[in-house]
Amino acid sequence: MDKIYDNIIQKMNKTQIYLNEPMSKHTSFKIGGPADIFVKPKNIDELKFIIEVAKENNVPVTVIGNGTNILVKDRRNKRYSHKARF
Repeated sequence: MDKIYDNIIQKMNKTQIYLNEPMSKHTSFKIGGPADIFVKPKNIDELKFIIEVAKENNVPVTVIGNGTNILVKDRRNKRYSHKARF
């Protein structure tokens, strides 16, 4: 995941990227284990970029929106998770 992080950090602000982020902080049910990389894109272009990087590295992507009405497993989530709110 370090290679992916290094790629993302070149085009996005560090404050938008979280490593090992507990998904419980981002769901309405307050449950969910850590995502390897959690990203908060500010616009559609950043979201597209993140998805491209994930595809290039064969990493699954989950877009959670506001985090309502979803359940996230408590074990590690080996994927990108994105909170897209724009």
